[in-house]
Amino acid sequence: MAERANKKLKVETAVLDPQLLSTPKAQRKEIQDKYVATKPYPHYQIPILCTKEHMNKVHNECVTHLQGNYKETDLFKLYQTIDLGNLKHTDDVAKNLPSLLQLRDALYGEEFRQYIQDITGCPKLTEKVDCAANVYMAGCHLLPHDDVISTRCVSYVIYLSDPEDTWTAQDGGQLEIYPEMESNKRVPDLIPTAFALPSYNTMALFTVIPGVSFHSVQEVYADKPRLSIQGWFHQEAIPSGVEEATNEQIKVFSALESPFAELSMDIVQEPQLTNDDITLLKKFINPIYLGKSTIQMIQKSFQDNGSLQLHDFLHTDFAESISIATNAADQRSKLGNGKIPQYKAGYGKQWEPRGPVHLQRYLEYMGKGDDSEEATAGELLAFVKENLFASPPFQKFIWLITGFLPTSVRQQVRRFRAGLDYTLAHKQSCQESTLLDLVLCFVDTNSTDAQEAWSSGDVGGFECFMSAEEDGLGDVAKGLEDEDNELIVTVHALNNALNLGLHDENTMKFVKFLSARAPSSRWDVKVEYEIAQVELEQDD
Repeated sequence: MAERANKKLKVETAVLDPQLLSTPKAQRKEIQDKYVATKPYPHYQIPILCTKEHMNKVHNECVTHLQGNYKETDLFKLYQTIDLGNLKHTDDVAKNLPSLLQLRDALYGEEFRQYIQDITGCPKLTEKVDCAANVYMAGCHLLPHDDVISTRCVSYVIYLSDPEDTWTAQDGGQLEIYPEMESNKRVPDLIPTAFALPSYNTMALFTVIPGVSFHSVQEVYADKPRLSIQGWFHQEAIPSGVEEATNEQIKVFSALESPFAELSMDIVQEPQLTNDDITLLKKFINPIYLGKSTIQMIQKSFQDNGSLQLHDFLHTDFAESISIATNAADQRSKLGNGKIPQYKAGYGKQWEPRGPVHLQRYLEYMGKGDDSEEATAGELLAFVKENLFASPPFQKFIWLITGFLPTSVRQQVRRFRAGLDYTLAHKQSCQESTLLDLVLCFVDTNSTDAQEAWSSGDVGGFECFMSAEEDGLGDVAKGLEDEDNELIVTVHALNNALNLGLHDENTMKFVKFLSARAPSSRWDVKVEYEIAQVELEQDD
C-alpha cells in the first residue's frame, strides 16, 4: 500500500507544480487566512498549477484533439468540448489526451484534495470527479449564477489559453465576482468587485455558498480563444441555506414588479375607432396601420399565429427623433461596435439600474415624457408610453387587431446596454394568467452591417419566449436550437418595430445578453396588458 501511495504521489508531483503539494502546513494556514478574509467572498488564484512541461502538453492536446460544440442559452454562449468526469482511460478519445487525463487524476487525487481543504478550510472533499473543458470565443460569455447544485463545495477554473499570447483585461473573459447587496443579503449586487484574469497555468477557485458565490465570465472581447477547464470539488452533504437564499432572491424580484393600472372600460360602448381616435393615433402611428382593411389583415394574422411584428410602427418623423436621440446617447456612453463598456454607463438622468443580476440587468427610465426637439431618448420613449399605450384609442386599436380587450396595463421604458444587459428565463418571469405582451423596439440599423448583425442574432438583443417545465423552469441548458427544447418564438431586435404576443402562465421569456459588438443599445417600451375576451362587433 505504501508503494502504491508513493507512486501516486510521484505522478501528482510530476503533473502539478512541486511547490504546491510540498507547501508546509504553516504556509497553507496563511493562505487560508487570506482566502477566508478575501472580499466579497472567499476566493483565490493559484499562480502556478502545473509544471511548465506538463501544462504545455495539456494545452497542445486540447488544441489538437478537442472539438468544440456550440451551445447557447439565456445564461451562456460558449463551445463545450468534453465531459472529463465520465471520460475513461480506455475510451478512444482518451488515447489522444494522456496529459489531460493525468491532470484530471491529479486534481482529484488525495494529496491535492487535501491541499484544497487546507487552503480553503472547506469540509472533507470526496473523490467525485466533476469537470469539463470549454472554449470561449469572441462574444462568448457566462452570466451571473452561484454554482449551487447538489454537493458542490469548491468551484475552480484552470486556464489553458495560448501561453505565447498573454491575456489582458482588454481581452475580456475575466472571472467576475459579485458582492451581496447592502440592503439585501443573499442577493448579488449589479456590479462585480473582484476579477481574475484567465492567465495561463493558473487556477481560480472559490467556495460555493448558497446566495453568495455569484460569479460570471465576462464577454470575450478579443478575437482569440479562451480555453479552460471548469470543475468542482464535492463534499458529502448538500450545503445548508439553499432554500433560504432562493426565497430571499424571489422576494426581492417580486418586490420590483409594479402593479397593473386599470384601464377604462368605456370603450366597450364605442368599440370602433372614431375620427378623434384616429387623429390621436396618427400623432404616433404610421397611418398605414389605421385603415380598416389593414386592421382586418393584422387581426387574421394574429389569430392564426398568436403573435405578430409590425414594421415601421411609429410614423417617420417621430421614429427618426427617437433614433437620433438613442444613437447620441450611445455615443455619449461609449457603447456598442466593440467598445469595452463601463458598468455604470448610462446611469443617471432618470435612468436607474434594475436587477437582481442573476435574473436581469438593464436600465429603466423613471422620468417624465417629453416630445420637444431637445428631448432625450428616455423622454421620447416615455412620452409614447404615457400618451399612446395606455390611451383609450390605442386600447381600441389593440382590441381590433387582436380580438382581446386590454383591461389593465403596466409599462417600462428600458435600455439594454451593449456588453452589459439581459434578462434570464426563470419561474418569476411567468405570469399568473394569460397576458398580451407588447414591445416597441429601437436599435441602430443605419448600415447594412448593422441590420445583418441584429437579424443574425450573433450580437444578442433578441427576445425569446419558451414553455416552462412542470417545475416552472425551462430546460434552457439544452440550447436555443435543440429540437426538443420547447421554444415558442424568437423575436430579433428591429428598429421601430412593434412586437405583439399572447402568452399564458406557462410561458417564460428572456432578452438575450447584448454583446459589446452590437451596433447599439437595445431601447424599448415594454407593455403588458391583462385582457378579456369580449366579442367585438365588426363595422362593415
